[in-house]
Amino acid sequence: MDSFFVAVCCLTLGVVLRRLGRLPQGADRCVAGVVIQLSAPAVCFSAARTMPISAEMLLPASMAWVVFAGAGVFFGLLRRPLGLSRETFGCLMLTAGISNAIFIGLPMIEACYGHELTYVAFLCDSPGTSLVLALPGVLLAAHLSPLGRKNMGKGERVRQALMRVAAFPPFQALLLGLALRGVALPDWLLAGVRHIGMTLVPLSLLAVGLGLCIKPPRGTAAPLALALVYKLLLAPLLMLGVAVFGFANTGLVAQVTIFEAAMPPMVLGGILATENGLDPELAAIVVSLGTALSFVTLPLWRLALSAL
Repeated sequence: MDSFFVAVCCLTLGVVLRRLGRLPQGADRCVAGVVIQLSAPAVCFSAARTMPISAEMLLPASMAWVVFAGAGVFFGLLRRPLGLSRETFGCLMLTAGISNAIFIGLPMIEACYGHELTYVAFLCDSPGTSLVLALPGVLLAAHLSPLGRKNMGKGERVRQALMRVAAFPPFQALLLGLALRGVALPDWLLAGVRHIGMTLVPLSLLAVGLGLCIKPPRGTAAPLALALVYKLLLAPLLMLGVAVFGFANTGLVAQVTIFEAAMPPMVLGGILATENGLDPELAAIVVSLGTALSFVTLPLWRLALSAL
């Protein structure tokens, strides 16, 4: 409960500071950079050294692929009946089709399930959301983009996306932690890394609060509603079905995986949509409003999953 209190306070503080103009413009990206470069790698390194290695880990690793494929079916079936443009379809796929497994997922898992299960977020992210964004996400953006970049082919964009995944500090920390699982490290070093990791929840939620904007632009009501219904309700229901009928697993790892599927849209997905001209205004409001609403829906999902 104390972690959830910290999460809500830091998110609220970020919103208040943004509205009061107490921090310079772009402060949300600066704080997010600190999280990516410092806080998240520390948590990831500690988690990689202690997380169990078993076949059960395939479930969280598959989450992002299942959710993205489900989004393709859901938005694909509704695309023609609702008259969604190519740009809007691409925007919905890159936002509502990918979970925010790290910035929201990590602190919410720690708040609702405890620090010992935060490793599930990295299993959902490294082989999941990061690769989904880098491979099908980049390919989809390149295919649907109206900008038609001539200076970079699709193959080059995919190669650069994979290089970004490999250079992602939390991913590198995960590999380092796995490599050093059998190595005895000094207690002071491990304790220091854990203390650095404790900054993850307050800083990540502060960054999210600083970047929130929940005023929908005109003409976005229908696609916005579709995005939020899929990401916050249907995606976790889909993952629940996969966990129960595909893996016959309703344990804690499965519950946290379903919880990750219920996370709001991934910020980087919204950025990719914006950079490729895929309905940038819709991308911004889907990410912001989805993040705000998730602080209502996630506790409800935690309560529902506890009954499994």
